[in-house]
Amino acid sequence: MGNVGNQNLGDEALMAAVIQNVRRRYPHAELRGFTRNPRDTEQRHRIPAFPIRRANGRSPTAPQPGPAAQPRARRWDTLRARLKRVPLLPILVRAVRRLGRSALALPQELAFLARSYRTLRGTDLVLVAGSGQLNDYWGGPWAFPFTLLEWSLMARASGAKMAFLSLGAGPLRTPLGKIFIKQALRRADYRSYRDEDSRRCIAALGIPGEHLVVPDLVFSLDLDGAAPVDRMSGQRVVGINPMPFFDAAYYPESDPGVFGNYLRVLASFADGLIERGYLVRFFATQLRVDHGVIDRVRALMAHGAAAVPITSLEELIAAIDSLDIVVATRYHATLFGLLRHKPVLSIAYQRKSVDLMTQVGQARYAIDIDRLTLEAVWQRFLALEVEGARCVEAVDRTLPPVRAQLERQYDQAFTLLEADS
Repeated sequence: MGNVGNQNLGDEALMAAVIQNVRRRYPHAELRGFTRNPRDTEQRHRIPAFPIRRANGRSPTAPQPGPAAQPRARRWDTLRARLKRVPLLPILVRAVRRLGRSALALPQELAFLARSYRTLRGTDLVLVAGSGQLNDYWGGPWAFPFTLLEWSLMARASGAKMAFLSLGAGPLRTPLGKIFIKQALRRADYRSYRDEDSRRCIAALGIPGEHLVVPDLVFSLDLDGAAPVDRMSGQRVVGINPMPFFDAAYYPESDPGVFGNYLRVLASFADGLIERGYLVRFFATQLRVDHGVIDRVRALMAHGAAAVPITSLEELIAAIDSLDIVVATRYHATLFGLLRHKPVLSIAYQRKSVDLMTQVGQARYAIDIDRLTLEAVWQRFLALEVEGARCVEAVDRTLPPVRAQLERQYDQAFTLLEADS
């Protein structure tokens, strides 16, 4: 189970890691996915899939827009962002929506739960596949927190065991969100968190029992076999991975000044790299929204730089394999770079990225996005350029114990299958 299907290849890698490790141990197990976009899950992961939450009248299996429709979708996102700035308009729109839906919401939710329970019945083990699902920052308490509580209750009612594997936690800002998360985790048969900051966030809720820290599940994904993109000889290649940080069209909070500074720093940095003889390639890991940010950065540049076409996890890994240095903002873009033995400079938009770089001994090369300046990026990049090979060797030394820790976690979680046998 995961909050996947929205074109985020980092989240898809989490699902792929769990599926791969289940099949390695139980090759004849029947697998089912519970996600936001079952059709996408079935296409990407080749397993039957079902919706994780009610879709408010929209088909939960509606396909994502194709390449031809993406510019139109980005224009709609821009228009929606502008409308949000009209005084009182967002409040009025939400009020009208709630009034219109309130009469149908409860019976629709009960019908969805009944269908989901019937689908879940007969399942032995529910594995919640990582990601930052323990938060109420994205969507409020009725998004991730309520969804997890619903499924934990259904798992308990159906007799299925439930394991939360290496989840990220926080921010948790609402009393209701904290209650929902606390009650969901109290019913878990196993739970772990991907970093110390997440563990502290959940421990503060007063949930009894162990609070294990086990690194991100993507560390357990076998990525070997990807073929690198053709390289241009004689030039070192830097990959830059932007994201819509504090952009009103995407982020829960917005600040045009913060987002604008981020775009300008990346554009100036990319221009500087080109002037020093580097080849710059922009790449996305959230395929629905990151390309729009790439377009905006490129529009600010004095020089031209390519955007790598990516539609799948395999193409993403191949693109990273073609790079010499990775400058990433998204968490899993950072992690993919580390796994593919690349020197990585992480622009940390949340604490989780700093924790990730610290786990592999690379905290020096994580820049807090709140302190992002062109000078800071160049200072860390030039140091990474000199120390790159030693950084890669240091990261590679940390990977075997991290993977061993994840192997032990899978073994521990799968003992739940034997508890009632």
